[in-house]
Amino acid sequence: MTQTASEPLGPQLTVSVPGVDAVQDAVEPAQAFAAAAGLAGPLAAGPLAPELEPHLALAAAGVEEAIEEEDVLAEVWRTSSRLESMQWELDTAQESLRQAVRKASAAGVADGELCAAANLTPEELSTVLMAAAVVSPVALEL
Repeated sequence: MTQTASEPLGPQLTVSVPGVDAVQDAVEPAQAFAAAAGLAGPLAAGPLAPELEPHLALAAAGVEEAIEEEDVLAEVWRTSSRLESMQWELDTAQESLRQAVRKASAAGVADGELCAAANLTPEELSTVLMAAAVVSPVALEL
């Protein structure tokens, strides 16, 4: 089914919607695929030549071990990569917090309020503010 919509001052728009025949055409290949998949079970039930069975079992075991080792190693790589990403995000967030604390302190916010808002102890707050004081003179000399 095709419909056309137009506006006197604008462009013309034509929309086509598949009819029942198109849907039926899509169903037939899906049914053929399901029938082919049904054949895979009997063919995969066992070796075609019984004398190959012991050799196939050994080969399959070797492949399974190799795949298992690769899977385990891949999991280590993924986990390590995720940890590194999280550490980078944490470092970035901590630096953003330090900058926000310094900005708030420069604006005159009381130390007690800063400690509560930033979840810092007075010693940690002092360290953050002192680090800014150490960096500032160098920036002024340039």
